[in-house]
Amino acid sequence: MNVSELYTEIGQLLGDPQHDRWTTAILLSRINLAQTKVLVYTNSVKTKETLTAVAATDTVQLDTDVIDVIRVDIQNSSGEWKKLNGYLRDQLDFEIPTWQQLTDGEPKAYWWDGTNQQINLVPAPNSTNAITNGLRVWEIQEPADMVSTTDIPFGSNTAIVPYHMAIVYWVVAQCWMDDGTPEALQKARFHRSETMSRPGNFEREIMQINSKFDAPEDIPARILWSPQGGRLSSLGFRSKGNPLGQ
Repeated sequence: MNVSELYTEIGQLLGDPQHDRWTTAILLSRINLAQTKVLVYTNSVKTKETLTAVAATDTVQLDTDVIDVIRVDIQNSSGEWKKLNGYLRDQLDFEIPTWQQLTDGEPKAYWWDGTNQQINLVPAPNSTNAITNGLRVWEIQEPADMVSTTDIPFGSNTAIVPYHMAIVYWVVAQCWMDDGTPEALQKARFHRSETMSRPGNFEREIMQINSKFDAPEDIPARILWSPQGGRLSSLGFRSKGNPLGQ
C-alpha cells in the first residue's frame, strides 16, 4: 500500500473516511512513527554499511539513522571475514576490567554506543588490521519519512509489503486513544493491545513478521558472574582457562 491507500484503510476503520476528525497531516505523522515502531519490534528490514577502521582508533562512526546493530564482521590481514562478538559496555567492564588498556591488534569484539552512533572495537586495530572497507555492519535504520501520497512504507521494500496493515492498526489505535473514553480505549486495545500475551491486530501482524523474518539481536542481556580459575572471558583473548584464545 502507498500512503494514499493507508489513508483509506485508516479512515474506514475509524469511521472517518473523509478525514474530517483526523486530518491526513495527523495520519501521515503517525504513519511514519508506526513504520519505525514495526522495525523496532521486528528487526525485519536490515541495511548493510561498509566502513573502514582507523589504526590505533577504537571508534568507528555509523550512519546517524541507526536504531540497532545486528551484526559486525571484520576482515583480517589474511583476507578472511570473521564475526565480532557484540557486548554491552558494562559487560566488558565486568568481565575484562582492563579492556581499555589492551594492545592494538586484531579486534575480537565490539560494543555499540547508541548515543554517539559508534561501534567501539576491542581491542583497537593496529595498522595491519585497519583494512579499507574491512568492516561490514548490519543495522536497523530509521526508515525515511514518507511525504507524498504515492510513497510506499519501508523504502518500498517488497518483502514486507504483505504486512503494511501493521501500520494501519497502530495508527487506528493511536487515534482512538485521543478520545480517552472507556469505549474508545477498548477499540484502541482491539487494534493494539501493547502485550503479546493478549495480542491485538497490530501484535498479530508483528508475530507474523517475526515468524517470517529472522530477527537477531547481537548484544542480548547476559547474567554477569565472576569467573574462577583465571577464566577471564569468552572474547577470544588468551587466559589461563582459555590458553588458545578460542
